[in-house]
Amino acid sequence: MNEILEKLESRLADRTGVYVNAGVNADAYIDELANDVRRNECLPFEVSAEVMAPGLPGFEGGERIAGLCVARSDGRWLVYRSEDDQFYAFWGAEQGCLGAHGVFGSPLYCWSA
Repeated sequence: MNEILEKLESRLADRTGVYVNAGVNADAYIDELANDVRRNECLPFEVSAEVMAPGLPGFEGGERIAGLCVARSDGRWLVYRSEDDQFYAFWGAEQGCLGAHGVFGSPLYCWSA
């Protein structure tokens, strides 16, 4: 297995930042979220996005941020940056026109945002 995908898998247990609606079975929701990431996992490839409001620490609005896409579905792109050992959420329909809107942290948090 690819080293970055192994890192992704090891961090799918991290629930940090994931919001679970009242009345929802949290364990079932988290399990389904992790399984959705696995279903949409891909071999890592480089992508970049424009930093947009509310912004990202260390980046200016309009700046480009790049990383390795590890999962994607319906305009959601889960991206890993080895430079800061962090996962990010990018959004957009086309790879050449993605936005990074300030969501970073655990892969489940990024995927659920």
